[in-house]
Amino acid sequence: MTSTEFWLTPLILLPGVALLIGSTSARFGQIHTEFHHLLDHPDAHAQILSRNLQQRSKLFRDALASLYVSVGLFSLGSLLGGVVNLWRPQSLWFVGGLIIIGIGCVVFASVQLVRESLLSLKVIDEHIERIERDCEQE
Repeated sequence: MTSTEFWLTPLILLPGVALLIGSTSARFGQIHTEFHHLLDHPDAHAQILSRNLQQRSKLFRDALASLYVSVGLFSLGSLLGGVVNLWRPQSLWFVGGLIIIGIGCVVFASVQLVRESLLSLKVIDEHIERIERDCEQE
């Protein structure tokens, strides 16, 4: 890999991270809508649902923060890579370190999003159980 390819690599990763940020932000916004619905229409299960929404919110927050950090690291790595390439090509290990940390942040965000998805399924299962109980009582 040439030194130019090395410092351009983080820029190539940015569009994929941007897509993750967009979809994660939209899902995080949906949680706010669900909270407002609970506030406007409280019921017997609101406490359980709000606890699950709070857990999901924390996972989204962690994922988004990690994705934002990865964008910063990729951008910084690319910027420094370009500068180092001009003046000190033998110092590209520093750029590689930033790229590795940025990729680590994307992996962490992905793990948090998987955890949120599993928690989301738990919420859906609880909704189904509630609907079934309500139908049996009628």
